[in-house]
Amino acid sequence: FFVVINKKSARMYGSQGQQRSAVLALKLAEGELSAKLTGEYPVFLLDDILSELDKDRKEYILSRITDRQVIITGCESEIFDTDGKIFVRDGKIYR
Repeated sequence: FFVVINKKSARMYGSQGQQRSAVLALKLAEGELSAKLTGEYPVFLLDDILSELDKDRKEYILSRITDRQVIITGCESEIFDTDGKIFVRDGKIYR
């Protein structure tokens, strides 16, 4: 399995951010298909998806998953708005 962007291999020609964005788009599309088939959205488990992305792309992706149940791991906490979200950092829960 490999991802193609504009008829070129993302692995060979895409940046890390482009590769992550393409794979994330596929995962979110898979969730949409699952919701159409089952009537419920899956819980998305996304491990360190934001680390290679620029600020605009991070904000765009986070704005697209606001109405889903999502668990995101990562090292950058400043990008997250705490409105309605729960964070665990160093074993402590933040709301």
